[in-house]
Formats: sequence, structure tokens, C-alpha cells
Amino acid sequence: MEKNRIPPRDARQSGAAALALLLLLILGALGWFLRSSPAQALKNERDARSAEALFLAKESLLGYAVAYPESRSERQRFVPGHLPCPDTGNTLENEGAESGACGGKGVSVIGHFPWRSLGTPPPRDGSGECLWYAVSGNYKASPKADLLNPDTAGWIKIVAADGHTLLADEVVAVLFAPGAPLEGQARQHIKGECRWDYAAHAFLDTFAGIANGAPNGAAEGESRFVVADARAEFNDHLLWITRDELFSHVRARLSNDALFAEEFPDTADTLALTQRVAACLMRFGESNAHRRLPWASPLNMGASVPDTFHYEKFYDKENLLAGRAPYAVARSQNVLRSNLGDWTGCAANSQSIVACRLLIAEKCADIIPAAGGDDSRKNSKDGWWDKWKDHLFYVVSPGFAPMNAPAADCSATPDKCLRVNGVAYAAAVIFAGEALAGQTRDTRASRMLAANYLEGANAHTLQDGGQTLEIAGNDQIACIAGPDASHPNGFRLVANCGQQDCRQRAENLRACLENAKSDCAALRSALEGCACKGAADTLLSATCQSAAAFAPVCRNALADLRACAA
Repeated sequence: MEKNRIPPRDARQSGAAALALLLLLILGALGWFLRSSPAQALKNERDARSAEALFLAKESLLGYAVAYPESRSERQRFVPGHLPCPDTGNTLENEGAESGACGGKGVSVIGHFPWRSLGTPPPRDGSGECLWYAVSGNYKASPKADLLNPDTAGWIKIVAADGHTLLADEVVAVLFAPGAPLEGQARQHIKGECRWDYAAHAFLDTFAGIANGAPNGAAEGESRFVVADARAEFNDHLLWITRDELFSHVRARLSNDALFAEEFPDTADTLALTQRVAACLMRFGESNAHRRLPWASPLNMGASVPDTFHYEKFYDKENLLAGRAPYAVARSQNVLRSNLGDWTGCAANSQSIVACRLLIAEKCADIIPAAGGDDSRKNSKDGWWDKWKDHLFYVVSPGFAPMNAPAADCSATPDKCLRVNGVAYAAAVIFAGEALAGQTRDTRASRMLAANYLEGANAHTLQDGGQTLEIAGNDQIACIAGPDASHPNGFRLVANCGQQDCRQRAENLRACLENAKSDCAALRSALEGCACKGAADTLLSATCQSAAAFAPVCRNALADLRACAA
């Protein structure tokens, strides 16, 4: 047996060479690590500072949107969800304040982040540069768009480095950390906190043919911004807010209690937009000799963007029974001559919306201010009605449409009245809930179709005509009951006609009657639209209330009420 055999010389040389090579690789890697680690650490630190600045700026914008009605005294009745204009060029003393008006109506705008208006120090990225900010034209606070609700399109898209792959749609705001200047970006540092340099192209980069510093300058035009890994020709960092994200933060202010209340209280400090619009239409009916209501406004708004849904387009059309709620009522007023407020200058075919307005505080002083209000509290534009008016639909029955003759009695002639869940009414205002599967409301054309808002018979009636409404989908209906034999003195607003819980309400009235309470009549109005409404009227009549023993008609009515509650 051989012991301690020595390897051949060439094998020893080969092993030594491999070891030397490995050592060189290790030393090279170590040297690279030692050289690159500080640079990488610095980059990570800068990226972290940029990310933090972007995050805090985004939180500030969301806070502004949620608190918009309270942020200034004159905005008390305005809709949450608005975003500030950027600082597009202020005096040095006012640097960082949102511009009073930025760009044209509906036009997306870019500028410096408005840190002064948001009450923060100027947020800076990892390179020390101030943040930039772009806002969708439909969401900026000035000039405001004609609609602002969860269906309002964002008009900004975020795309990947290939220039095509969509990363985010329906974006309403974008924040930019511009990073250090790249080759060809000549940034001035004149004075102030943020250089006082408003040349976006000197801070924001162009990649894949997309310029981050140049949003689309057309009203409701689509803007695209690009995201890419850092490289010699691109170092922008972006953070954005989508439409859904924005409204998830303001959802508490947009609950159905604000827009539709099942039990509408007669107080001015509760919004219930749908009921307030119905109540003002009802007030018009109470103020003319024939007790009739206005015609509807067309579904299809004829104007082009960005004025498609301007409040002046919501005027009544002669002989139109179903459409949107009318803001101005020149044609109806020419027939009915309501004495509600001042109609001076409101001629038959008046083009003066100002002279013929109905949905204003002057006409409905205790109703409309909570539904809108400009600085003088006279108009409902720029408030809740103005920003949600595409969601409100109106149907008036033939028996209550403008005509020089007394209105119908729906109890005596139900065929002349609107049917809501089988019950006859003079008119109704419908509030369309959020879009359901298959419904889209992002474009001008899609918002002209009732089927993109309403469901079942409601969509058919609004789109094709008819006099039938029903509980369908997430539609909610406020009905106007006209004067009749049992209520000769005026109209009644039935807030719950589209979503009534007849069983529970009948049970409440039955329990009240059987306990011989004196205030049971107050529970009668909750049964409007229920099959046992007539039974309730009978039980509350003088005959049944004063009889020592129930007459047969009263016993039958009680049985009907119990069946309704069963």
C-alpha cells in the first residue's frame, strides 16, 4: 500500500491557480461591495425620504378632500371630494398656496404641491427638491366641474415603462418626487422655498414618449403619466390617488342618509337631498291655482364637454313627464303661474335660467339651502344638488302635469296618476344608487341612458315612457302624494314609498291602537305605499276611534292591519 502519496506537479499547480482565482474573485467582490455599499445606502436613504414625503403629501390631499366643506366658511354646503389646485405660479410671499383658479374647466393641471394651503412645511424628496402635483380637471376645486360623485371620471392613467401597460386607471391626483436634475434639465434657483421655478419639464422626466410634466390640455382629456425604474434618463418617483380611494375616505359624508332619508325629518339641518328636491317641486304645486307640478327636464343633455351637465341645461321641457329634476321651469310657470317667489322676467320660452329658477333658496327657503348654496345662499349650484344631479330623476303623472285645469284626485281617478309599487301618486323623485354590474357612467354618452342608473320598470319608464315605478335594484324613491278627499289641503311627501317595511310599520300601528295610546295617528304616514294604508285610515277614523265597541268595518280593518303585519 502506498502512503503519503504526493500529487503530480501539474495537479498542484492547477489547484493553486484555482485557489488564486477564487481569492481574486472574493477580493474583487469584497472590493465592489465596499465601494458600492455607501452609494447604495445613500440611494436607499434618498428613496426612503422621497417615499415618506410622497406619503405625507397624499395624506394631506385626502384630508383636504374629506374636510372640504369645513375648510372655509363659504364652503359649508359644498360637496366633499374636491382637491386643491396646485401652486401654478404665485408671488414669493404666497409661494405654496393653491392657485385661486387653475386652467380651464375640466382641464387637468400640474404645478408645485400647495403645501402652504394644506398647512404643512414644503415636502421635499430625497434630493431636496419640492414635490410636484397634478390634479384631474373634474376634481379640482376651481373652476369646479358640473358633477362630483363616485361616478365622476378621473381622466388620468398611470402606465408602466413600456408606455402601454396600465398600472392605474381613474386616477384623480398624482404626486411627483422629481429627484436630482438629469442631463438637459436646467433648473433655476431664483429664490423661495421651491426655487420659484415653475417649468415642469426641468423637473419631471419624459420616458417611452410620455412627458410627466405635460398633462392633456383639453377639457376632460385623458392624461398619461409613466412609471419606470431609475436610470440615467429617468428618476421620477410617483404616488397617486384613485377615484375609489378618494371616495372611500369621504364615504361617511355620502351615505344614503345624506342623499336619501327613509324617514325624512322636516328640519333644515338634515340634508336628504332627494327629499329636498321633491319638497321644492311640491312647494311649486302648492303655490299655483290648479295644484299641478312642473314638467321634467330631458335625460339627454345636448351640450358638449365640459358643460354637458351645467345647471342651466336642467330646464323643463313642454309635455315631458319623465326625465331629470328641473332646475328652471319657464314652460311650466307660463301655464301654472305659481306665486312662489319672484318670477319677473320668466317668459314662456325664456332663455333666462336666472329668472326661471325653482331649486333655489328664494323659492324654497327652508328646503334648498341644505341641498346646495353659493356664497349668497340663493342658488343650489355648486352644492349637493349640483354635484349629484345626474343621479336624480323625476316623473310627474298626467293628472298633475301643467294644464289650466284642476289636478286629479289619485284616490278617485288613479288612472291619471303615477303608480309606485301599485300605489297612485302625483309624482316621484328617484335617487339612483351606485352603479351595478353592467352599468357605466364614465362617459358623456353613458350618462344619458336611464338604464345606466335605474333598474327594472324604473329604467323603462324613464327611458321609454310610462307611469310605473317599483322597488328595483338600489333605486330609492321619494313620492309626492297629491291633494285628495282625505287630504284636501295640500301635497304630502312620502319619503319611504320605494323602500317601505310595511310589516314593521303595520305592527307599530297595531300595537299602538291596542294599547289605546293617543298618538297613533303619527304612525299612519309611515304606511303610505303599503297595502294596509286604507285599513289604517279606517281604524284612525272618528267612527272607529269613538265607538264603544268595534263596528264590523273596524274589525275588518284591524284584521287587514294584522295581516299586513304578519
